[in-house]
Amino acid sequence: MKILQVCSAESLGGGERHVMDLTRAMIGRGHQLHLAVREGSPLISALAGLPIHWHELGLRNALDVISAQAIANAIRKNQIDILHAHLARDYTFCGVAARIAARLGNPVGFFITRHHFNPIKSNPLYAWTIGEARALIAVSESVRQSLAESFPDFADRVVTIPNWIDAGGCGSLSREEARARLGVTRRLAVGLVGQITRLKRQDLFIEAAARLIRERHWSDAEFLIVGEATPEDEAYLNHLRETADKLRVSDHLRFIGYVENLPALLAAFDVVAAPSDNEAFSLALVEAMASGCAVVATRVGGMAEIVEDGVTGLLVDRNSAHSLTVALSRLLGDKPLREKIGGVARASVIERFDRRSAIDRIEQLYLNDNLEAEEGTAKTPRTPRGI
Repeated sequence: MKILQVCSAESLGGGERHVMDLTRAMIGRGHQLHLAVREGSPLISALAGLPIHWHELGLRNALDVISAQAIANAIRKNQIDILHAHLARDYTFCGVAARIAARLGNPVGFFITRHHFNPIKSNPLYAWTIGEARALIAVSESVRQSLAESFPDFADRVVTIPNWIDAGGCGSLSREEARARLGVTRRLAVGLVGQITRLKRQDLFIEAAARLIRERHWSDAEFLIVGEATPEDEAYLNHLRETADKLRVSDHLRFIGYVENLPALLAAFDVVAAPSDNEAFSLALVEAMASGCAVVATRVGGMAEIVEDGVTGLLVDRNSAHSLTVALSRLLGDKPLREKIGGVARASVIERFDRRSAIDRIEQLYLNDNLEAEEGTAKTPRTPRGI
């Protein structure tokens, strides 16, 4: 099959890593891959060397009719079988492109994946374009429910296929080597992994670190914030640095930016925190669990589906530095509990978020759609449940 993935992202987060790995997997399975991205997209360098046909387009916003026409032209010129959009702003112009291509005699199987927890505004334009999709893939049950509520007419087309992990790469280095590479020198290490943005609540993490050091005497713990800020979030990053200085935790807390091949280094952490305001899935959380780390996560969205409180991690209240502090202190002070939770968590996520199984399900959606085209049957929407 010839597959065109569309992703207008300007930074590499969990959704973009999903696109990258899906692309690699489909190439490995013998499919021809095309990627439509913005000019200078980080995906280009991240996937350098792979046999990918690149289409650098504007992809400015949901109403970008120029990009819609360009994608339709690419579909026709390259005889594309599958069109798959991954960001909300891409759904609309991709839906328009699919309609244009069909009108020009080049029908294409259109799919979307919803990586975000925010509901999509249900308006006639979105309904018209999303209605062209064969399946709406949700990365968690909470996202599935949100899509079904926003588009009740298409609820039977929504299928949950979670993000996945490559368990073999998670925590593949020894604790000692991973700690050395991250420069960890204190007895315990606590991490927060993710893009520097207000949604991830690094501010709560810093406040909890200050309380742990000041009130609970965890002076032998080191706190690492892993991730980088986009230009739009530079002000927030500066605020975080100022907060760390104000709370006098700079000697115990480090911003280490983007880390290449981070999953292999996760064994350096004794505890990983995910205090986000909300998450559709949280790949960082699952990778930490697959590395055997004890985790603390907010009781929201996809994270509440991933973590079983008290069994595979600890769940805490949203927007509560006190709740986060108590949970982190509990794990830092109880090594047997950390090891027990980490071991159970690893087994749980390896079973539930198996890479091969998830990619098999996406490929089957593609293949079913392509089979209809080969048989000359109408590409009408159908229910993908049970795939």
